Amino acid sequence: MNMTGKLRQLLAEKNYIVTPGASNPLHARIVEKVGFDFVYMTGYGTSLTSYGIPDVGLLTETQMVANATNIARAVNIPVIADADTGYGNAINVIRTIEDYERAGVAGVHLEDQVSPKRCGHLAGKRVVPIEEAVGKIKAAVDTKKNKDFVIIARTDAIAAVGGGLDEAIRRGKAYAAAGADLLFCEFPSPDITEPKKFADEILSDFPKLPLFFNFSSSFQWQDSPLTFEDIAELGYKVIIVSLACMRVTMQAVWDYAVDLKNRGAQAEKDFEQNLKGHPTENFNRFAGFPEIKELESLYLPKEEVIRKYEESIGLYR
Repeated sequence: MNMTGKLRQLLAEKNYIVTPGASNPLHARIVEKVGFDFVYMTGYGTSLTSYGIPDVGLLTETQMVANATNIARAVNIPVIADADTGYGNAINVIRTIEDYERAGVAGVHLEDQVSPKRCGHLAGKRVVPIEEAVGKIKAAVDTKKNKDFVIIARTDAIAAVGGGLDEAIRRGKAYAAAGADLLFCEFPSPDITEPKKFADEILSDFPKLPLFFNFSSSFQWQDSPLTFEDIAELGYKVIIVSLACMRVTMQAVWDYAVDLKNRGAQAEKDFEQNLKGHPTENFNRFAGFPEIKELESLYLPKEEVIRKYEESIGLYR
């Protein structure tokens, strides 16, 4: 089964699926090895991790598709990728969907912000007219070659200029009618009221339509009693912790760098000691060097392989 089929199967068989947002192939491989069902490629994470810039629409379609391609190649589970606004109007969306499909991802989400967009939880958002947004969703649905490729329509209308919950619901219904496979609404707070009303209103007209939820760090979830199960009961089948891997990486690298600066070599010695027994201790094995050696044994002259490994010195043989 291909990855689009796997994603469709997950949506059909599971009450809900959840994953931490990944910024790059390393994050994605960890997510897969830990046992999550799918990978979510975050646009914010791609912007900051790969290019060192904020998520305000500065990345091109080519840059985002390149990251999606590398992530999809690195794992054997479905990948859902952020496709921002589709990088233009409905005509640009056609190329965007073609390129993401070729990249090997199982689905994308397209948002209704004015381009250049920005992270959905930042101030300054504006949305395009609903007619334009509907046309982009229709273009995406009509363009995909694989019927199982998932088109996720996202609205940022709740927190955009001149928006609100009623406008988000109106847009959600219009996007569903246009053929979107899932609906994704960005909510500005951890209060359950808006997600519940959005789900109730959408599912009253489209009872079988799966909903997509961002358990974002911007919501300050530490102050909320809500669990993933609570969110799934409302009708949200896909849940992402969108910035998880990026933020965990930032904290870990920052803390290590501070420790190394303050304590020198002892900081690295302590880190190595604490890493013993951890699944990532042998990072060469994690990277896939054993598989490379197997391929060498299969395709290179036997004598050359023996000599390479018997007459060289290294951490992994």
